[in-house]
Amino acid sequence: MACQCQEKPCELTALELHARKLSAGLARGSASLRTSPSYCFEMYVVAAEVVVNMTEVLPHETLLQNGWVIPFDDSMGNAMFVSHQWAASEHPDPSMEQFRVLQDALRNIMSEHAVISGNISFELYAGQQGSLSVRDLLAKPLFLWYDFFSCPQSASAEVPRKLAIRSIPAYVDNCQFFIVLCPHVRHREQDLFLNRRSWESRGWCRLERMAQELTTRADACFSVQIQGATHHEETPPFGREKAPVGLGHFTVESDRNMIAPVLQSMVRRKLHSYLNKADFHNYRVMLNLQKVHYRGLPLDPIDDLVPGFESDTQDPAAFATEVFMYQNGFQSVDQRTDEGWTPICFAAVDGSPLIISHLLEMRANVDDRLENAEPSSTFGQQAHLLHLCAFLMHNDALRVLLSHRAGLTTQDRYGATALHWAAFADNVDGISVLLEAGCDPMACNILDATAFRVASLAGSIASMKALLPFSPWQELDLALHDALLHGAGTADVVSTLIAMGADVNNQLATPLLSPLGIWFGCLSLRHHWSESKLSAYAYHHYSATPLMCSIITHAYEATAVLLAVGAREDLRNSRGRTAMDLAIEMRAPEYIVSALRDSHGARAKLLRGVACIAAVASEVLSTTM
Repeated sequence: MACQCQEKPCELTALELHARKLSAGLARGSASLRTSPSYCFEMYVVAAEVVVNMTEVLPHETLLQNGWVIPFDDSMGNAMFVSHQWAASEHPDPSMEQFRVLQDALRNIMSEHAVISGNISFELYAGQQGSLSVRDLLAKPLFLWYDFFSCPQSASAEVPRKLAIRSIPAYVDNCQFFIVLCPHVRHREQDLFLNRRSWESRGWCRLERMAQELTTRADACFSVQIQGATHHEETPPFGREKAPVGLGHFTVESDRNMIAPVLQSMVRRKLHSYLNKADFHNYRVMLNLQKVHYRGLPLDPIDDLVPGFESDTQDPAAFATEVFMYQNGFQSVDQRTDEGWTPICFAAVDGSPLIISHLLEMRANVDDRLENAEPSSTFGQQAHLLHLCAFLMHNDALRVLLSHRAGLTTQDRYGATALHWAAFADNVDGISVLLEAGCDPMACNILDATAFRVASLAGSIASMKALLPFSPWQELDLALHDALLHGAGTADVVSTLIAMGADVNNQLATPLLSPLGIWFGCLSLRHHWSESKLSAYAYHHYSATPLMCSIITHAYEATAVLLAVGAREDLRNSRGRTAMDLAIEMRAPEYIVSALRDSHGARAKLLRGVACIAAVASEVLSTTM
């Protein structure tokens, strides 16, 4: 580590040399490492035209016998991987409630009557609308991979079923589209309702999502969330670090250890893919995120990808730091990449207190930040070391930075402090550490949101409870609107906020000259010629109630909860619309329109679906406050 200049050294690092050898096929084992994941079991799919005409959900063996499930080949068209939570223990969907939503969605897609919205938070903060249209789905013949159809199900097929499970990364890698199927349906045996949050809590669903994130295919694998027949949404390209595979729920506990080598092989393949393309920035990010991705699993991070490291250093901290610098391709602590990251920025992602302490002893900047991060980056723009550790739950590293007097008031480009980042990640221990150090719970970001409101918009219920004592009652009303706007309007989040005291009839009054008011004004104008879910929200939000906002943002679980607690339906927004008017204008599902009309018991049926969630939320809140 002789060079201490900020300019990139002229001499190639071991990382760069290894990447060149990989690209040229000269590195040991490079031929196998450059290939995509291979099947252990054939990839079977069903044509979309067959799926929409099914009258029952049949197992793989029956479909194979009927000739409806067939091996997939790229020349046939595009494949769609359907990730979903089973609605019963022995069958994915015995009443076909969930499957009918998929069928109706496919019919509407095939007739071009469906709408795919961009993620509303991504558009709000990064200014980017959705990149996928219904026509993209129809560009080629469409085939579906669905576990019950595509994997052997009989009791005698345990071995091929395990081989199919090991092949999930290869299946996802061969798919153009990744579908999160998460409509609001009841589990047959358990007293719970399935939704996006319950899907995300499942370990297998998390593994499938990681396979989509770690795909090595040359073109993009688009991810779409389907909750209803007509309105679909692209899933955000950030925040997955909040839900590691190993911390998900597994019905069979031994599955947790079984998937560990599968996940690590995906990570290793992705790292080599980045090196093969000389994409050193994403290689470094993935290399240092391993501890986050492996939480809850019996795995150690890969730390020998670049061969040839030698050292006679006896000090553990110095040795660990030398390995870190070598594997990341750095030669000095103040070297900054073209993307604006220094070694200690990557060390904060890794979270090792030992390495961070040693880098600080080597005169690294304790208040360093990401200079040029892309808007779509998981870590945002101008995030500081303290922010990274708070978000990734590296709380020991957080304490190290604080002991070296890291600035508590440092803000990223959006005005967020470390407390905002901890709240977003639902890092309750981190919140406690930061509050004890003197972080201000009432500090606001550029959109005037406190950490409590950020916890609410992220659906971080534990953090909401931790920050509630520091939040004035007005924050509760705004937090309810925040949750609806940012996709956290699930029954449990909305019920929790209502139990805390949020006004279910609060009408929004965003100051016109505030940053958010100005942005909404621009979006309202754009809505006339370029619609999106966010532009519709901006156009209709002023004087809108939570009930109206739940309809605009398609948060229909929230609609049900709000109706259940008696939210007013006669109020009008600044455009003169009631909740019913908006439901019709936004083409809300018929069951929502019928519930608002209260025709033929539709409302009672809808409310039964969320009554238990609201009751549980209130009970949990009362026992924890």
